[in-house]
Amino acid sequence: MKQKVVSREYKMMLKKEHFVGSPDDLVKRAKDFWSAFKDSIQGFVFDTDSNLEKIEKQRILRFYDCVDHRLHKNDYVFRERVDLNTEDREVTLKFRHPDRYISQARDMAAGVKDGKTKFEEDIKVPFIKLYSFSTKQQISEGKSLNKLNDPGELYPDLQKRLKSYEADEPINIVGNFTAREVIVSGAEFQIKKNPRVEAECALIAWYEQARDEDSPVVVEFSFRYKNEREEFDGEAAQRAYDVFGNSTDMLAEWIDSEGLTKTAFVYSRP
Repeated sequence: MKQKVVSREYKMMLKKEHFVGSPDDLVKRAKDFWSAFKDSIQGFVFDTDSNLEKIEKQRILRFYDCVDHRLHKNDYVFRERVDLNTEDREVTLKFRHPDRYISQARDMAAGVKDGKTKFEEDIKVPFIKLYSFSTKQQISEGKSLNKLNDPGELYPDLQKRLKSYEADEPINIVGNFTAREVIVSGAEFQIKKNPRVEAECALIAWYEQARDEDSPVVVEFSFRYKNEREEFDGEAAQRAYDVFGNSTDMLAEWIDSEGLTKTAFVYSRP
């Protein structure tokens, strides 16, 4: 069944050394970046609004996989997020592929509880696209995540997609890495007037939970615009494309053109 792309998200990695410091320092530097970003996109957008000035979320994040990284080798990512304020636990299974029709040819339905499924287009520097099909769902405080059958029961189609699926095979935290994720939001820019289309912006910093919390290991800036009916037209797409290309060219002080994406960083760890 054809899936509708409900959002298009553009991502760029930033130089992490610019964002060292306390949460207040992070917000200050996020504002500095937003000021430079706004200057770089003048002439490509109709308007810019607000600022990157609000810490929207703080949560703990872990990726799980088999010892041979079988999920990742089959284009899956399985992660857990724990909200630091509410302690709610949420898991997500994501399948990503550059071919839209391969990506959407999955049954991502949640097996135990109702889940929220999205089909999105992710774009990273220079203009590399991945189609992301994912479902997130809440899990209980005591739910274990230590064997392959844990994601297998939560997402039953996974059992059919993996070769040599063994329910009791152990899964572990990838790279023995637990991130504290801080999301700074509040800014947006307008890429179409009628109907009005806004791109929402966010800056995401990851800190290694076991080490110095003032030094992020990964920093990403992203913007996205959405349409539940996949009614993306050429005008808005052209402006988003121009913003992405021009900002990555103009912001050499900020952009880490060789920086690993968040998932790649986790899987690069020994």
